[in-house]
Amino acid sequence: MRNLFLVAGAMAPSTRWRDAFSDGVYVTWDVAVSARLKADVIWLSAMVPGWKELLANVLQQFADVPVVVVSNTPNEREALSAIVSGAFGYCHAWSSPEQLREIAQVVNRGGYWVGQALMSRLIGVVTKSMPMMDELPGELSEREAEVAREVIAGRSNKEIARVLGITERTVKAHLGAIFAKLGVRDRLQLALRLTGSKEK
Repeated sequence: MRNLFLVAGAMAPSTRWRDAFSDGVYVTWDVAVSARLKADVIWLSAMVPGWKELLANVLQQFADVPVVVVSNTPNEREALSAIVSGAFGYCHAWSSPEQLREIAQVVNRGGYWVGQALMSRLIGVVTKSMPMMDELPGELSEREAEVAREVIAGRSNKEIARVLGITERTVKAHLGAIFAKLGVRDRLQLALRLTGSKEK
């Protein structure tokens, strides 16, 4: 898997990123475009001045390549901004090499990554700013629709199980069916799909 990290000036990715991707390349945006570099995953630091504008350019130039925004000080607002702007991932710049490799695999398969700690809060923020559709897709059973609504409310599997009076295992089974029926890979994609917001 080819990993490309976009930097500014003399900036370099963390040593952990370099440990995770020993064959990874880090270059400025101008070099990436002029050299017509290819990548399976593009990484972009939120420390790069004007990173949001750069993200828009990256998404236009590399339309089929997932982008992960990395931050030295991860926070909910920045995470939401990155995902809503089109990034597939958002993580701490100093995540472990193992986690960085896992992130690359998840986004390369079309999934989203914001880390478990931020996922429920981020879904809650997404659904507050973009209310859920009035009618859920008809292919969902009544129980699956109930589970989907609880996910959109930002509840964990344990909380959903308690609210609906079912086991966590049953919640997981319903989620698997929901993801398959709606063609989504994770909770955040589900939230984006059911709020009617634009997906990539």
